[in-house]
Amino acid sequence: MFWHQHPWVLPLAAAMLGATCGAFSALYVFKPDEYPAVSYGLFVVPAVLAGWAAPRPGSASVAGVIAMLGGTLGHFVGVRFIEYAQNDLEYRAWIVIALAFGALVGLMGHRIRDGEPLRRATAAALAIGLLMAPVHLWYSVGTYATEHADPRLYALDLCAATLVLLACRGLVPRVLALMIAVPFAPLFSTLSVFSSALLWWAGGGI
Repeated sequence: MFWHQHPWVLPLAAAMLGATCGAFSALYVFKPDEYPAVSYGLFVVPAVLAGWAAPRPGSASVAGVIAMLGGTLGHFVGVRFIEYAQNDLEYRAWIVIALAFGALVGLMGHRIRDGEPLRRATAAALAIGLLMAPVHLWYSVGTYATEHADPRLYALDLCAATLVLLACRGLVPRVLALMIAVPFAPLFSTLSVFSSALLWWAGGGI
């Protein structure tokens, strides 16, 4: 009833949460080596929570898009205050990614509180697999990458996955979600290679 009476509150909250997390991700950069480490948590979790709070699947997808666009804007603003040289042209690709995947992630968040336990478990597994994709990719590179990994990054990813798991009601769906998430992590880490190519192209690559 609250969402129906105040339809503007959820988009506003999604935008503010996404922008805050995006700015934080820019201001607090993990640099275990000369390159910044990657975490999806601060971009995925706001979209998941926005979708989880939405009353309908359609509004969940819209809220997910708004949360990811807010995260992109927050990151853009946050980068202005640090020394890290971010290529601003890459934000063109981030906007495309936010529009395409924000709707899917928001819908995932809505499914996490579905009445069917298997749907809850599958949606949570997809979100957790996406959150764990950078960790899988980091470890699959080899010993050099793992030796130079920042443990705070793993703690952030673990907290993000735990938050998604807590949003999934029921002990059995949570255990099932952890089991199903295992094959999704390498799948999403492979798909992240395509997003890297998109960012390279948007940043001026030929």
